[in-house]
Amino acid sequence: MKKCKLSILALIALICANQQVSAQTIPTPAEPEYYAMNSQQMTFDDYQTLLINYRGFISPRQYSVTQFTNVNFLPIQSEFYHFNLNFHDKATGRLIEDDVPVKWKSWIDDRGSYDPLGSNFRPNSPSIVVTQDENWQPNSSHRTGTFHKEYDQKWVSFALESWTNVSYSDDEVFVKLILTNRNSKDLDMTLEPNQVAEQIVVSGKETATEVNKIDNFTIGSKGARARVSSNIETVSDKGFEISIKPGESKTYYFAIKFYQTDQPDPAIVQTDILKRMEAADKKTREMLSWAYSKLPQLKSSNKQLEEYYYRCMLSVLMSRYENPNYISDVFWAVGTWPYTISWDTSYASDVIAMLDSESLKQAILTDFKEVQLKRTYVGWNGAKWDNLYIQEPFALQIMIEAYIRHTNDYSIFDEMAAGLSVWEWMQRWVTELQTNYTNKLGLIDVGYNTEKIIEIRTDGYNHAIPITNTLTIDLLYTMSDWAQKRNEKKLSQTYVKDAEKLNSLVNKYMWNEKEGWFDNLYPDGTKGTIWTFHLFDLLGADYLPDYQINRLISHLQEGVFLGKFGVYSIAPKDKVHWDMIDSDWGGGGQYLGLPGRASKYLYQQGFAGKGWDVLKRHIRSIDHFPYLPQNARTDRPEQDRSSMPLEISAGAGMEAIIFGTFGVKMEDNTITFQPINNEDIGTAQMKNILYRGKNYGVKLEKKTFSVYENDTLIETKFYGESVIINL
Repeated sequence: MKKCKLSILALIALICANQQVSAQTIPTPAEPEYYAMNSQQMTFDDYQTLLINYRGFISPRQYSVTQFTNVNFLPIQSEFYHFNLNFHDKATGRLIEDDVPVKWKSWIDDRGSYDPLGSNFRPNSPSIVVTQDENWQPNSSHRTGTFHKEYDQKWVSFALESWTNVSYSDDEVFVKLILTNRNSKDLDMTLEPNQVAEQIVVSGKETATEVNKIDNFTIGSKGARARVSSNIETVSDKGFEISIKPGESKTYYFAIKFYQTDQPDPAIVQTDILKRMEAADKKTREMLSWAYSKLPQLKSSNKQLEEYYYRCMLSVLMSRYENPNYISDVFWAVGTWPYTISWDTSYASDVIAMLDSESLKQAILTDFKEVQLKRTYVGWNGAKWDNLYIQEPFALQIMIEAYIRHTNDYSIFDEMAAGLSVWEWMQRWVTELQTNYTNKLGLIDVGYNTEKIIEIRTDGYNHAIPITNTLTIDLLYTMSDWAQKRNEKKLSQTYVKDAEKLNSLVNKYMWNEKEGWFDNLYPDGTKGTIWTFHLFDLLGADYLPDYQINRLISHLQEGVFLGKFGVYSIAPKDKVHWDMIDSDWGGGGQYLGLPGRASKYLYQQGFAGKGWDVLKRHIRSIDHFPYLPQNARTDRPEQDRSSMPLEISAGAGMEAIIFGTFGVKMEDNTITFQPINNEDIGTAQMKNILYRGKNYGVKLEKKTFSVYENDTLIETKFYGESVIINL
């Protein structure tokens, strides 16, 4: 009996120990491993798969263990640059190549290369590395491969395993490579760097961009070069010389640096590459940990909801640049394009304010400094051409509201940019709308050019557009509130009168009672009903009467605006404007920020069920994307190559969950909690809601919710009720 008891105790101890070890190995959203995704699951192609470390990015290539492409370390760019290692086996004289992606594309496009699927066994076919597994996680690509062939009774058999990441502190890419000799004889090889590029561009420099080979380690243009270095100390004219004994594994490190020609060439042999590669990995981990610690933290029995929340967080974080060549210390790019655009940033403005309010403030000031009522695209080195989205003032309104909401810092209105204060710039935007964009009826009219509003390939979404007019009404009411805060009472009253007048005109000329929709109005007096999801941005305003809200929301139906993976930017029933190819705003898909923002507004308007319906459809996309792309299709998980594989407006998905599902409302010195659960969500908990120096949490159960401060219960209530905390 005693032995039996001891055995049972030992078994229990073993089970507990195993559970403890298992729990320790599960990564948290503060770690890159949480976001890991196998390439076979991802629907991205090579150029959409990114390794980013807040300075620049590259794309690791599928079906190769060492190849990468799509180099972007501004001001240096080389989109179609390719690097890989080839392996020259000395015993057989064979060159074993690791550039299958290039060969395969050439074979598919014009049969210019040998079919890789016929390699290694057809007569005179190239010898190539066979890839076996490929996994992505933030700033790390882990790939494995094999080569196992007999030539003239001589075996060449080795395994390959690699890790690739990019530096934070310099314009370089690191590759760690482990080779294992499976043969019974020594494996003697030359690792030959293979670099191919037609152009290496230095943005802003008027120099020739054509690339020439300088030596087997270096290629370059007149403006910039790329050089391969390694910790391998034996170097020949061909490459890096190695020898591996039977059954032995060896680890090698490589650094591929991109640099301007007025900088010195890096040494070919470098002993500290491992240290630099580890520093790059450390930075990636620190940034994820930092973001996780600053933002509300979600746990849910609905693991898909939880993963969606954090992949939205990752997408926002990957849009952050700290490149010393950029115009601001922190540059919030739209995604992979090196521009900051207020409209895109506005979809993530609350997330950015919680994460780093100072950087949101700087983004606002940068916009005023660079845009100056005429330029929307603010590049990494400044705004360069006159191309305006008229949504600028509405986006800035949202960004300023978010900044004030989280900081209570109204002094932002007195900050200066290009000789004017923020408050003066916002007044100028109102004047601009009321003078250069107002027609004889008194409606906001953007003119003929549809690019002023959103880019679609059919005409008609121009002139007096409902959303531009209705957002102007909301802007005027907000400007009135801000003027009141500044004790400018007369100006406040003026803005209220202007808002009421415009609201009356919009209802008179644009509301379509039959359709329950707002129509476009054209200069000849005719009207057009355009079924665009853009109009649902209006749900964020608080002046609409209930009957108009109900009529608008009634159109959020399956097949009208709702599809499998989210929403349609234009409803398919709009036979004039529906565009299957244009996923962004034309109909076939959705701009990334649309479902999240609409879901948040629906929750806030009291339509929680519809808000969840919109959000849950978009959540499905994370089964296919490691981070969220600009405008994926609505009926299938696919992102076109013309647009970005990454978009900052993913923050709208997080905001829908924080301010919609969990019902958090922050206003002045009051925080309110009024969450709404759904049977799909199950139990869920959000912690680390930081506001005015306090830390709150909300827990959702089946019938009740509980609010905590620093893990101490404040109150438990039924759904439909609120917990209001005055600070």
